[in-house]
Amino acid sequence: MEAVGIRKRILRSLVEIVFEDAELARVCNSGPARRGRFGHEGSTTLLRRLGQMSAAYQLADLRHIAAARLRPAANGDCFTRLVSLGAHGDLVVRPRDDPPATLDDGTLDEHAVRAVIVTAIHCP
Repeated sequence: MEAVGIRKRILRSLVEIVFEDAELARVCNSGPARRGRFGHEGSTTLLRRLGQMSAAYQLADLRHIAAARLRPAANGDCFTRLVSLGAHGDLVVRPRDDPPATLDDGTLDEHAVRAVIVTAIHCP
């Protein structure tokens, strides 16, 4: 029997998060490393945002989280996105698929992105 309704929504795959390098993965995934680099408040914010990203069905779902402030990066790359960490900076993410899904105008189709690579954390 196939799941329907809310159960189908719960059972579908969620956004997969991978990290560009081992050091970035260590800082994001280790509580002591995260607190050492960002302090208690920054560490909590980063962990919350990573949890929200992994709970999303697609990258576009982050647009429904006001604090995430998903937006294009200012570096001219139309596929890179910034996810806000509030006063602690931004997560820099890009789609894992190569080439990523695009809309007719050539911009990233955020509704098709189900796996992202965290490439950096920009601190203010």
